[in-house]
Amino acid sequence: MREPERLEYKPRERQEVPRRLFSWLLFVLIVLIAGFLFLNSSVFTVGPIVTQGNKYMSDEEILRVAALPERVNIFRLNIREIEQRLSRDLRVAEVHVSREFPGTIVISIVERKPLAYIANSYGFVEVDKQGVVLAVYKNLKKIRVPMITGVRLESGYVGDQVQDREVTTILSYLANIDEATLDQLSEVNISGGHIFAYTNNSIQIRVGSAERLVEKAELTQAMLKEILEKNLIVEYIDLNFSSPVIKFQTTKEGVS
Repeated sequence: MREPERLEYKPRERQEVPRRLFSWLLFVLIVLIAGFLFLNSSVFTVGPIVTQGNKYMSDEEILRVAALPERVNIFRLNIREIEQRLSRDLRVAEVHVSREFPGTIVISIVERKPLAYIANSYGFVEVDKQGVVLAVYKNLKKIRVPMITGVRLESGYVGDQVQDREVTTILSYLANIDEATLDQLSEVNISGGHIFAYTNNSIQIRVGSAERLVEKAELTQAMLKEILEKNLIVEYIDLNFSSPVIKFQTTKEGVS
């Protein structure tokens, strides 16, 4: 009987990794490690923070609301969280936060425009044209919009809407004035149902009653523009009549 052939086991020869492939893999590994260390180095630590689009909110206020952590890597900074924090502030209508390498953060905002300040029991509230309280201040470091005087609110919290009739009347007047003219007004007073506005140059504008407010706002805008362009010295403007009256300041020599 024929004996079965014995199968001899031969171990597979170990295939060596080609030297060129090994060198390439080693190079890739070194590059990845170096890249990781570089991206996490102090080069990409958040440094300058640039704010854009803000006129009424100061840079300090924006940074306080944004609450950026200190000494954080720009890649680890959660841009979405910063945008959400700023969006919760009623003074901000739109916000976009972006990175500019190596370490700059750019905060671009579109503001809800405040229209006036009003005194209240705490300090001052800042309201928009709908009377919505955008911010509350204990003290005003800088006056950016006209101050409404002759009325004082008992309270006022962020998000509240002012219902006072005299305030809403003044806001209706101010809402129809462009930004350039609004910048010239320092105060709007209401007394006995009559409105008086004052410019930064102490020109009194006798707006009068709550009638024809849109027309009176347009006249205020046109007349202040003319006064500024012609460098006129005016004591007051009276808008109570169908044709507005301008009273020029007088000196000892006569009309200036």
